[in-house]
Amino acid sequence: MRWPLLAALVLPLLCLACGHERQPAPPRGNELIVGLESAPTRLDPRLGTDQGSEYVMELILEGLLDKKPDGSQIPGLATSWEVLDEGRRYRFHLRPGARFHDGRPVTSKDVAWSYNTILDGTAKSPKKAALGPIDRVVAVDPATADFVMREPFGALFYNLTPGTGVIPDGTTPEHMEAHPIGSGPFRFVRRTTDRVELQAWDGYHGGKPPMERVVLREVPDATVRALELEKGSVQLVVNAFPPDTAALFAHRPGFKVVQSPGATYYYLGFNLEDPVVRDLRVRRAVALAVDRERIARTVWRGTARPTETLMPPGHWARDESLVPTPHDPAEAARLLEEAGYHDPDGPGPEPRLRITFKIANNDLTLLQAQAIQAMLADAGIAAELRPYEFATFYADVKRGSFQMFSLSWTGVAEPDLYRNLFHSGSIPPNGANRGRYRSAAVDRLIEEGGRRFGPVARLPFYLQLQRIVQHDLPYVSLLNRDTVAVMLDGLEGYANYPGGEMYSLRWAHWRR
Repeated sequence: MRWPLLAALVLPLLCLACGHERQPAPPRGNELIVGLESAPTRLDPRLGTDQGSEYVMELILEGLLDKKPDGSQIPGLATSWEVLDEGRRYRFHLRPGARFHDGRPVTSKDVAWSYNTILDGTAKSPKKAALGPIDRVVAVDPATADFVMREPFGALFYNLTPGTGVIPDGTTPEHMEAHPIGSGPFRFVRRTTDRVELQAWDGYHGGKPPMERVVLREVPDATVRALELEKGSVQLVVNAFPPDTAALFAHRPGFKVVQSPGATYYYLGFNLEDPVVRDLRVRRAVALAVDRERIARTVWRGTARPTETLMPPGHWARDESLVPTPHDPAEAARLLEEAGYHDPDGPGPEPRLRITFKIANNDLTLLQAQAIQAMLADAGIAAELRPYEFATFYADVKRGSFQMFSLSWTGVAEPDLYRNLFHSGSIPPNGANRGRYRSAAVDRLIEEGGRRFGPVARLPFYLQLQRIVQHDLPYVSLLNRDTVAVMLDGLEGYANYPGGEMYSLRWAHWRR
């Protein structure tokens, strides 16, 4: 199997390795520049779902709850809460003295606005379905907000972290996109085509961050990102290097690499309204043709592991009993034959089936996609790769303009994420069911699992759900990826989060 992009990556990396005595330039002033694969597409937390947008939200917003590096939830804007009316009302008590970046106090009216504009459709939010059975949010008094439920919702707390953070009452999407205001550790300064600039805020309830300025800078090409890091003009890169590149920096003086188990999930998605891939036999053939062990070994160099499910290793809801899908090109070809896709020339080069495969045009995604393309060819499937700049690709995925695509979900922590991905009520614009998957059984399991409390009561529903999803294949599960951060050696206070989140930048500082 030959993957043309590999040579394009290897030669610059050899040059990087040859310069092993060269030290990176020290940071200029008290700022940190983070290198991203793609710039944030939205600055309103109700609208943004891509990773770059999430990074901005994690830094400028505060949610009712916050996250620790192990993924567990802790108080944020809410200092305490209680469950009332047998789980049909959640009451949150707000932190005294919390303020937005413009000086306004954070009140329950702001909490109500942030969520009600999603629930009532004022903001056309892809996060609406994820809020499940929340009926409305009520401002009881300035310091108390009630989430009123149509039914109990055991996954509510998952939706209260900064990714869906609190914004000021009355803020429109237009205002938030132009100049976002939050109550988090950094405030927005400016946005250009390839960067977002943030400044430490001295009114943050947790104290002013020691890093005065953070810049999120888009550097789409992995080789250029590596060279920028080498010379010190980028100082932190998280989950945005091919594994070989990260390994080179691990042995370079002046740099350090932090690797830890992650909660990032890679998958292939299908448009189930497409006349070709809506056939389960075709999707099953794709799953059988992909050698995930080989991808993990060659593309990911052991920093990712094959998975049969969205839930990360060690998670209480993960079904460890799922039977791994084998790599079986012959069985894939047999299924295609059964589906009516006959081999036109026997052992010749003509494929049984042609499909389009959309991807973002970053280097690691291209490398993985080329590997998958070659594997599919062995089963008689000609996958036409269509790489696009991320914003264009992502817009196509959200509107269902694809046959097959590849993406990842980061920070997977709550199994109610299945509601957003696969519930029939989550088809865009209400959620992220971009493949238009519909299953009455899956809808029921999502709803039953969501209305219960505690892992013991919820687990049976998610185990059954994972088995159905593995059978129906709205996604072909590929890999769970470690979190790998590469940085200048002088950066202190940074800690990996399971999904590569940027929360720890509030404590980051340069060693003096």
